Amino acid sequence: MANNTERRPEKVYFPNIDVENLEGYMVGGYHPTVIGDSFHEGRYEIVHKLGFGGYSTIWLARDRHLQRYVSLKILIARQTSESNEAEMLRLLSDRSFESAHPGHRFVPRLLDDFTLDGPNGRHLCLEWSSNNMFPVETARSIAAQLILGLSYLHSRGVCHGDLHIHNFLIYGRNIDHLSPDELYTRYAFNTAPVRRVDGAPPEPHAPPYAVYSMPIETPANELADPTIKISDYGTSFVTTTTDNNPPPELCTPTLYLPPEVLFSDDRTVIMPLAADIWTFGVNLYEVLGERTLFETFTCDRDDILADVISTLGLPPQRWWDTWANCGEFFEEDSEWRKGGISRVYDPVWRPLRQRMWDMGRGETPERCEWDVRGGEMRALEELFRGVLAWEPKERWTAEDLVRSEYMVKWALPAWERQRRRQGEAALAPA
Repeated sequence: MANNTERRPEKVYFPNIDVENLEGYMVGGYHPTVIGDSFHEGRYEIVHKLGFGGYSTIWLARDRHLQRYVSLKILIARQTSESNEAEMLRLLSDRSFESAHPGHRFVPRLLDDFTLDGPNGRHLCLEWSSNNMFPVETARSIAAQLILGLSYLHSRGVCHGDLHIHNFLIYGRNIDHLSPDELYTRYAFNTAPVRRVDGAPPEPHAPPYAVYSMPIETPANELADPTIKISDYGTSFVTTTTDNNPPPELCTPTLYLPPEVLFSDDRTVIMPLAADIWTFGVNLYEVLGERTLFETFTCDRDDILADVISTLGLPPQRWWDTWANCGEFFEEDSEWRKGGISRVYDPVWRPLRQRMWDMGRGETPERCEWDVRGGEMRALEELFRGVLAWEPKERWTAEDLVRSEYMVKWALPAWERQRRRQGEAALAPA
């Protein structure tokens, strides 16, 4: 029997950098969106692009009913029937729970969701309102907002599943008063033609041009009083699971995966909220400093494990025994279980305390900008050791983070001072 299924060439489009993978414009893939498109009975008009990922494109749209700008996330067609992101956002937007937890404000509110049909299938659309180091006070406030936001998620039983720095959104100035032309004057608008390798027109499966993301970046050291939102719930799930319904696989980038996943120890039950806590801790280091906590030149799991060990010390014996390639990085000696370890190859042994001073806040305790005498760095180190415990059951919970000395003495007061400043600015005469 003849197979009439059309074979897709390996490459259909000439690639463009800094835009979504154009090969994703196919049946089941991205919707071919262009500036000026209108969706949901003409309510939302596409004005600019905010970003993209492997499973969606995110657009700045004008809500014609309410005369404001919103973020519109358009999922690839094959994800529409599988995605539970709208369900997660509706759960987290339940007003009966919001008022009881201060962290609800750090989760974006789902304003609308609908589907659209296009040449590549049916797409789910979600709509919500829209120097490399932060100043010390800003960093503290951001830490408090992220901790409160994570606490809110976990209080609702939601495991985010993909906590990393690119899903921490910084909300800046309001642009609702700008017309599209004024928006393009302030923020550059650039496109690149979409060209097929065979010379055929890209339509209908791809747009005639790709849009570069809206350049709204601000140097971290120029940010003052930012408001943070924890975004992207496409891989989130509620943790009320049973043995017959295990938690979904984590979609966290490899560098941020917890060790129980990296070691692939079948005897360790993955505790989703504890996995979230580990990933949060690794990313919090990056938020507060100007470098990543674990540093490798590759995303190879063995390289990452070696650097984690060089930071935190010895892993549990059962995990070490399952790591087939440990000899490429370390060798055991007679003092191994007493805390000794001999380095054979890189990475250089650089423990957590040293990495605390390598965050970029200062090379020595004397030069560090943080309040050393008052114990801020010590309290922060205690926090990192709590969230980066090897054993999942020994890690701090989100509520432990809220009650931690760092949160109570430094982070939360900075957030409260920011709220007072913002409240005073709102009350000031124009």
